[in-house]
Amino acid sequence: MASNAGATYSLSLIDYGVFGAFLCISVAVGIYHAVVERFKNRAVPSEAPVEAKSRTEEYLLGGRKMPVIPVALSLLTTFLSGITLLGTPAEFFKHGGLWILMYFLSPIAFILSGLYFLPIFYHLNATSIYEYLELRFHSPLLRRLCAGAFIANTLIFLGVVTYAPAVALAGVTNLDVWLLILLVGACSTLYTTIGGLKAVVWADTLQAGVMYIGIGFIVVKGTIDCGGIGNVFQVAVDSGRAESTLRFDIDPAQYNSFWIMLFSATSVYLALYGINQMSVQRYCSLPSVQDARKVVWITIPLYLLLSAMACYIGLLVLAFFYNCNPLETGEIKTHDQLVVLLAVKISKEYAGMPGLFLACIFATTLSTVSTGYNSLAAVVFVDFVKPLYKAEISPQRSLLINKSVVFLSGLIATCLAYACGPLGGIIQSSIGLLGATIGPVTGLFFLGVFARGVSTRAAIYSFIASICCCVLLWLCATLENPYKGTENQVMSLIRLGYTLPTNSSLENCDGRTFTLTRIPDSYDPHYGRPDTFYVSRISPFSYAFFGLLFAFVPAVLLSSLFPAKEERYSSGRKNSLTLWGRPTLQNPKIEKLKSDDTWIRLAAMPRNNSVQSWIKL
Repeated sequence: MASNAGATYSLSLIDYGVFGAFLCISVAVGIYHAVVERFKNRAVPSEAPVEAKSRTEEYLLGGRKMPVIPVALSLLTTFLSGITLLGTPAEFFKHGGLWILMYFLSPIAFILSGLYFLPIFYHLNATSIYEYLELRFHSPLLRRLCAGAFIANTLIFLGVVTYAPAVALAGVTNLDVWLLILLVGACSTLYTTIGGLKAVVWADTLQAGVMYIGIGFIVVKGTIDCGGIGNVFQVAVDSGRAESTLRFDIDPAQYNSFWIMLFSATSVYLALYGINQMSVQRYCSLPSVQDARKVVWITIPLYLLLSAMACYIGLLVLAFFYNCNPLETGEIKTHDQLVVLLAVKISKEYAGMPGLFLACIFATTLSTVSTGYNSLAAVVFVDFVKPLYKAEISPQRSLLINKSVVFLSGLIATCLAYACGPLGGIIQSSIGLLGATIGPVTGLFFLGVFARGVSTRAAIYSFIASICCCVLLWLCATLENPYKGTENQVMSLIRLGYTLPTNSSLENCDGRTFTLTRIPDSYDPHYGRPDTFYVSRISPFSYAFFGLLFAFVPAVLLSSLFPAKEERYSSGRKNSLTLWGRPTLQNPKIEKLKSDDTWIRLAAMPRNNSVQSWIKL
């Protein structure tokens, strides 16, 4: 049966008006904060000695006086991007409900972050999280390696985050991919460049509201159109998606399992919300560590609610399209377009609602990329630019450098979005790449906090080896793509691949022709094609955990061959660089630091003076 041509749906003038108003308001937030900051600076002498630090902190950290609720909403939307909203339902439709465990196991990582990592990073009083690595391991090289890995990873990730929703939207609506990418890149770059962190946080607050409204409408209207909640869950059971969550095989060479999700969720969310520049920068923008912990505790229920809504949309997509799969009829080209098609079909009778959903997708994307630009500026400025200057950088030059980095980050990420090719599924591609790069860095911070006796040489060797192993895993999986499936040359009407079947028929599709999708009979596609290498079949969702493991365990073992030299920091103080303090020798400078008064004095110093005092000791 020949496939039908892909269908596109035109937006009305009201939809364009709603969408345009959302973009204008987002940019206006940045302009507002830029104007307010300019007037405030006029009231302060520009030659004041603390002005350089205060203006930089104002731009990158909001002056460390940001309110709790907006920061919590900003943190919530930072990693709940368009990838989550489009990719989660697509993952459920294709492979079943295992991915749901990823979200509901995330509180483990949030709690660990709030209890153990957040206080250490907050009391460091630093702008870049990678300053910790130089202080802990006495290695500027290690600090810059990790900062460089963050820059490369974030730029690529932001390109994917921008490209993926644009392709999904363009495949269903009459909008062009290049235009959608340009709108995301231009708007986010503009308000982040001129407004700094305050603009990002308050724009994220606005965008979080738009997200809840848009997703809430889809949940309510979609449930009604699918025949009620009972029918929605019944289809999940009848289709085998619910049963697919009962996979407890410990073999890592499979697409997914309960154990992979357990370790993957903890590793990924620790890397995102506990040991990530984007998150820590928000924690450090708050007045106290107690406020920072409040943000973590508030984020947990909000995140679970929003992610549960995204998962429920996966149930709606399945129930709505189970009896007539739009990929089989040719109405759409990829699973990542299912949510867009659902939103258009259930909202087209309501003027302005398709435009609101378009704004919802853009809200999730703008919040992520704007946060990324701001964090890239902090890392580039603190870890690479400032060390090049022997003298203090003037306030004007400091601000200009940061704004220039934000602008260039937006330009590069937008160009990378244009360069993105076929993704092979939003979730699989982005999580695989993200895990391959953030896992080793997370392992390094684990070493710093939990392995008090590990040596610098052992940490560096293990970190480099972990990076190489994880990137090799990702490259093997990308080149062989063992879960993509193959075309059957004899039965050209049937496409073979790892996709759970649907129930399409001529009657349910109103006589439209369709191409049937069927699971291969010769092997279980959940374990990948048997003609591929074992390492390429290792689940892409496990890369973050393996990266952490490869960095942590070898470093602990190698420290017996390369023992730690004399430590320059004290043990036993309340706010140590490690969880249980550090080994000490009888050193007068170390003994001096055991005094709580000395620590409080150091913690209260301006960041530059504090760090210099650490290094001198």
